[in-house]
Amino acid sequence: MDTPIQIAVCEDMPGDTERLLRCIDESGIPSEYRVFSNCDALLADFSPGKYDLVFLDIYMNDVQQGIKAAASIREADALVTLAFTTFSTEHALESYRLKVFAYLEKPVKARDVLGVLEYAADRRRSAPSVKLLIQGKYQDIPLKSILYFECKNHAVQVATLSGVLLTSQTVKLGDIEPLLPDSFFRCHNSYIVNLRYVKELDQKLRIFRMQNDDPVYIRRPSLGRALRAYERQLFAMARGEDL
Repeated sequence: MDTPIQIAVCEDMPGDTERLLRCIDESGIPSEYRVFSNCDALLADFSPGKYDLVFLDIYMNDVQQGIKAAASIREADALVTLAFTTFSTEHALESYRLKVFAYLEKPVKARDVLGVLEYAADRRRSAPSVKLLIQGKYQDIPLKSILYFECKNHAVQVATLSGVLLTSQTVKLGDIEPLLPDSFFRCHNSYIVNLRYVKELDQKLRIFRMQNDDPVYIRRPSLGRALRAYERQLFAMARGEDL
């Protein structure tokens, strides 16, 4: 069975929320969702990689909140699928700028919701992953879920958005490094960092501060390369590219 796609639904009108959730439930696509009645609550809960899909009403309480919220989400997460729901067709340009996949007019139609769900599910299934030996079994770990790798107590810990996985002691960082794309950077003998989830680089302390506030340490000789790699990743994300 496919892993359920993770969905956030942000709607302020109960009737609209109920209709959208019914379309999701009846789609036949495995999914789990959380519902938010305002953009502030959604943004407070949101973190990169947490959701595969966000349905977002453009107008909340008669105020155009959705565009600003979508911009904040897109700045933090270049990969999440965004879908606007609205009575208005005035915001197509903003949708294009924010790389919004779908623009659903209310009342939403089941076939349109299904199309968005199928797209998000396909993206999840085709997302790049790395195969690692975890607790005696090989598992495919989606790259978008990984914050960093840490060599600790003769094993590799994989810090993910949902918790920490421990590899077999036969697995070394040197074995994992060649399997990863350029968005990952070997910054220390004991660490490989996913640059997508770096919140800041503190040159004085020589650490990457991650989205979850964990520190990832940088070797002194690698500081210059770490800074350049981080800047390249920021530029790529600003252009909507994936290193």
